[in-house]
Amino acid sequence: MEDLVPSHPRVPGSPLQRWSPRRRRRWRTPTSPSTIRRRSHLRRRACSPLSPRSIRTRSSGASPSATPCVRTSVLSRGWRRRWESVPGLALSFPDGTPPGVVDGVLLCHTGGSFSRFAFVVDDASASGRWLVALSRRGVHSIDLRRRLPNREGLLPFTLHSSIFSCTHLVSLHLEDISLPPLPVGFAGFPVLEDLYLSEITLPPDREGQLQAIIHGSPLLRVLYLEYVRYPVGGCVIEAPNLHSLTLIVPFNDDWRFGELPCLHDACIEIDEYYEATRNGYSKKSPHFGELLARVAQVEELTLRSPWYVEVKIDMTPFTFYNLKSLELSMDQMSVMFCLLKSSPNLERLKAECGHYQDVNWELLSAQWTDGMCSNLQDVQINSCGWVHPMPFIKLILSKASRLHTLSLNGCPVSQDDPLNELLTCTRASAECQILFKDGLEGIRFRRDVAYG
Repeated sequence: MEDLVPSHPRVPGSPLQRWSPRRRRRWRTPTSPSTIRRRSHLRRRACSPLSPRSIRTRSSGASPSATPCVRTSVLSRGWRRRWESVPGLALSFPDGTPPGVVDGVLLCHTGGSFSRFAFVVDDASASGRWLVALSRRGVHSIDLRRRLPNREGLLPFTLHSSIFSCTHLVSLHLEDISLPPLPVGFAGFPVLEDLYLSEITLPPDREGQLQAIIHGSPLLRVLYLEYVRYPVGGCVIEAPNLHSLTLIVPFNDDWRFGELPCLHDACIEIDEYYEATRNGYSKKSPHFGELLARVAQVEELTLRSPWYVEVKIDMTPFTFYNLKSLELSMDQMSVMFCLLKSSPNLERLKAECGHYQDVNWELLSAQWTDGMCSNLQDVQINSCGWVHPMPFIKLILSKASRLHTLSLNGCPVSQDDPLNELLTCTRASAECQILFKDGLEGIRFRRDVAYG
C-alpha cells in the first residue's frame, strides 16, 4: 500500500493531483425544493416580457395611438408584434404621416375591428383604400380632416362610398370633405351616436341626403353641423334620442326641426344670408322664432350672431320651462329681454354685450314683469366694447332677488369709479357678490384709454 500512495501527490501527471489540499472541494448545503421553485420563477420573470400577455393586450388596445406600443417594443420583443393581434386598436396618426405607413398598419393588423381611426388626409385615393379596409373591419370611430384649408377656390375631394358601409360606427367626424351620393339601399348608421360635420359639401343633386343620414341614425345623441354647403333642400332635423345640437350656419328658411323629445342643450350660431332676386341678391336678416319654438324644451341654450347682424324675434308664444342656463352673444337687447321673459326658471345667464348706446332703457325697464329672473343666481357679462351696459346691470341687481354672483369682464362700466357706482345702486339680493375678473386696476386703465 505504501508503494501505491505517493508521498508527493503534486507530481505532474499524477491521478491524485486533484486531491491536493490546495484544491479542497467545497461542500454545499442541499437546496430545498421550495428554493428551487422560487429561483425558477425568478428566472422566468427575468426572461419574460415586461407584463403578462393579457395585460399587454389590454394596454395595447387602450392606447390612443400606436406610439406608446412602438416605444415599449424597444424594451421587450414581446411587444413588437403584439399590436397586430390586439382587437379594438385605436389608431391616431399625426399630421404629415406618409400614407404608406397607414397602408402598412392596416395590412399587418389581424386583430379584427378598430376602435378609432383618425387621420389628416389630402389624397382621395389613399382615404378610399382605408375606408374600404375599415368598412370590412367594423371600425367604431372615424375622424377624417383635410390637411389644406378650403381656400383660394380649392374644392374638397370626395370620399369613397365605403363610408356608408361602416355600419358599426359610433362616432363620425368629417371636416372640409365632400360626401359622395348615398348608395342604393342605404341602411343608415344603426349605432351612430356622435355626428360632426364641418365645412361639408353635399352632392348637388341629392337635396335630402343630410336628412336621410340623420333619419338613418336612430341612436344619434350629439349632432354638430357647421357650414354645411348646399343644397340642404328643406332638411328636417328629427332625431328621437338627440341630446345635444350645435348648428353654425348662414341662417335661411331651409332648416326645419321635427320632434326632438330628448334634447337637453342647443347651440345656434346664425349669420346673415343673401336671397336671390330678379335684381341680384338681397341681404336678409334671420328670424328664428319658429326655430326657438322647436327647442323650447332644452335646459341649456346658446345663441350667437355677429354684431353686424340684426336678429329679429317676435313675442314668443311659448315658454322655456326647463331652461336653466342661457348664453347670448348679440347686440339686440330686445331679443335678450324677450328670452328672459320666456324663461321663468332661468338660473345662469352669460351675456356678451356690444354697443347699447341707442337702447331705450326706460322703455325696457317698464316692460319688466314680476316673473322675470325670479330664480336667477349667476350672471356673467362680457363686454366687447369699451363700456358695459350699466343700466342693464343696475336693472338686474334691482330685480333678481336670488342673485348670488355678478361677474364683469373686460371693460369699464362708466366714466366714474365702477366700484362706487355699483355699491350705491339698489340691490334686490343682499347676498349678491360683484366680481371684477380683470381687477379694478385693469378696469381703471381701460377707462382712462376709453375716455382719454
